[in-house]
Amino acid sequence: MPTVADEVEILISKIGAEWARHWNAGELDRLIQAYAEDAVYMPPHHASIHGREAIYEYLKTPLRHGVRDLTYEVTFIKHSGDLAYDVGRYTMSVPRSEGGPRQERGKYLTVWRRQRDGNWKIVADTWSSDLPPAS
Repeated sequence: MPTVADEVEILISKIGAEWARHWNAGELDRLIQAYAEDAVYMPPHHASIHGREAIYEYLKTPLRHGVRDLTYEVTFIKHSGDLAYDVGRYTMSVPRSEGGPRQERGKYLTVWRRQRDGNWKIVADTWSSDLPPAS
């Protein structure tokens, strides 16, 4: 019989997989529902973005530019009370200005908070590349 911690890990893994599926399908309206209203998104080489609507607006650009083939591999998920975090690796295909895609890979950290309605939402999301900056 699964424990509460196991159930939280399963749920967060499922939401993360849905995030990637929505991204790859270009379904930003569905993807953004994983974020809490007061979430913060911290992409590399950019100031922090505060709030679900601002994150939505920010994510339009890489989606429009053709960042695709996103995959996640969860390394671990930790959970305590109404907070959880997951750490893992990602890969994605990023278009190059000279044409053709560049395969990107790196790591991420996502912090989750259980909402009053019992649903888990992303409250902080950050990632960074393992590769040198593109020239």
